[in-house]
Amino acid sequence: MAQNLFTDFPERVEQLKKYCELAQLSAPLEEAFGEKNFFKSPSEAMDFYHGVLEELGKLAAAVIRPQAHTVDITGAELKNGEVFLPKELEDNILKLKELGVFSGVASRAHQGFNLPEAVQSMALEILAHACPNTALTVACYAMVPFVETWGTEEQKQRIIPKLISLEWKSSMALTEPNAGSDLGQLRTFARREGDQYVINGSKIFITGGSGDMTFALVRTAPESKGLDGLSVLIVPRKIDGKDNYRVTKIEEKICLHASPTCEIVFENSLGELLGPEGEGFKVMLDLMNDARLAMAALATGIAAASLEEAKNYASQRVTMGKPIRQHPMIADMLYEMELEITAMRALVNEASMAFDWMRIAQKKGDNTLFLKWRKRYRRLTPLCKYYCCEKAITISRNALQIFGGYGVCKDYPVERLLRETIIYPIYEGTSQIQSLMVLKDTLKDVALQAPGFLGSLAGAWAESKVALDPIKSNLLKARNELNLAIKSILMSIIKDKFKSDINSLKNSNIQQFLKEYSVNLLSTKTDLTYPFLVAERFARITCDYYALKCLSDRLPAGDKLRRDLTLDFAQLVLPRMKLENEYMIRKSQSTLNYMKRHTS
Repeated sequence: MAQNLFTDFPERVEQLKKYCELAQLSAPLEEAFGEKNFFKSPSEAMDFYHGVLEELGKLAAAVIRPQAHTVDITGAELKNGEVFLPKELEDNILKLKELGVFSGVASRAHQGFNLPEAVQSMALEILAHACPNTALTVACYAMVPFVETWGTEEQKQRIIPKLISLEWKSSMALTEPNAGSDLGQLRTFARREGDQYVINGSKIFITGGSGDMTFALVRTAPESKGLDGLSVLIVPRKIDGKDNYRVTKIEEKICLHASPTCEIVFENSLGELLGPEGEGFKVMLDLMNDARLAMAALATGIAAASLEEAKNYASQRVTMGKPIRQHPMIADMLYEMELEITAMRALVNEASMAFDWMRIAQKKGDNTLFLKWRKRYRRLTPLCKYYCCEKAITISRNALQIFGGYGVCKDYPVERLLRETIIYPIYEGTSQIQSLMVLKDTLKDVALQAPGFLGSLAGAWAESKVALDPIKSNLLKARNELNLAIKSILMSIIKDKFKSDINSLKNSNIQQFLKEYSVNLLSTKTDLTYPFLVAERFARITCDYYALKCLSDRLPAGDKLRRDLTLDFAQLVLPRMKLENEYMIRKSQSTLNYMKRHTS
């Protein structure tokens, strides 16, 4: 087994050193949030980031991973309103605090390490590789950036030291019995009394809700509806030693047994405002986006652990006179897992870089750059969440399959790793919600720039045929598949909206048509049944395209190994993109007919 979960995995080291912009990012990041000349050179910054992850990788391998099984079987327990975590998990968190993990997420202005988001994402991947329960707990407690963004100066000075020291262990309280993905149905209400708010209501499925405080999204405007009139409140669990809100239940889950998923009840509980009153959804959206990126990093770590276990077992297990990794089907499974994890890591890294460039631009007051990077971050976040969390299940399931009958036995960790992945397509917005976000972003762009979208339809396909570089050719082919998916959705809207004979329109005529009518494409009367029906298939096509693009765009000259891997990934995704397009066109009608039969 690996002795260091960072340095013993060259693909992790190379991701940060060769396939991202950390060296270019370090100086502007320090200038914006740290000390202008803190690092003498980009190489010094890279050595520092490498050193941080090397120490974390050592602790993760030597201390945290050996405890993962015990942490899982012990689990969290609720006794007399108090939740008790496994001692091994508490010890892990203490050691990570001593290592400075909770300082890493803070800027230097608040005694932190000012680590780039890409380093923080890699840290979460490493921790999830070692122990998913521990990693999720760390992600849950790492709320300093949220307060740095939205807190008043007084709140920053008072609260951030408590979060770094873990005097306050934090959580995020959104979901209610009648408001899961639809946050507009929130009923927990708070009325203002002086500088405080008095809160009544309940929240469910709150990860780590047994901590010392929670960031609660509540309704502060009595007559408001939907997403208006919501605010984020900082609510301590105890005030002067007495309960301010109660933990009434922890869910019995098939996974992440040591991460308490809590029901919490507010009864005249006291809280204070974080961010502008009435703009809670906007405030919480920042935290939700960051949480989705964190979930993608955690899922990548579990997938990597599954691949490591599968490779080790496949090298040792001999059948028919040779290790099973030499059997073609097993070799194919292992290599596909490796390709997918490389793509997952590249997507997470790209979103992480966009996040840092976005906040640097915001700090500098450069609104044009801020909007550019915010759009890119918004585009990549649901793709990361969808792709990484869905692929983690497939990868861990295939790892279990490679173990055969032993895979479902608790003698080996693969059954636990598979169980731990199951929740990730649900956490922080289901895969279906992420698909709708991808669809919504695309349709919004189409409505604003419809001729430009369709103008590339023929161009991408034609250019792919003459491109001399196979990397570029494959990327253009993938773009063509994405364009065809966009066209399929767009044509369904136009047919319904304008009752036009679309089949008689040539591409050039479609462009002219859209130029005249694109502003009217989307309205409350637009029938989006077909786009919603195919949203998840469309999300998979979009994920594959952006994953390939991230790999292609970050390909250094002369890196033959990475080039071959990128070409192989293209050969993996292009056929399945075509298949998804076929399903979008052909299979959807049968589902629409099924819906009509059961709604008539």
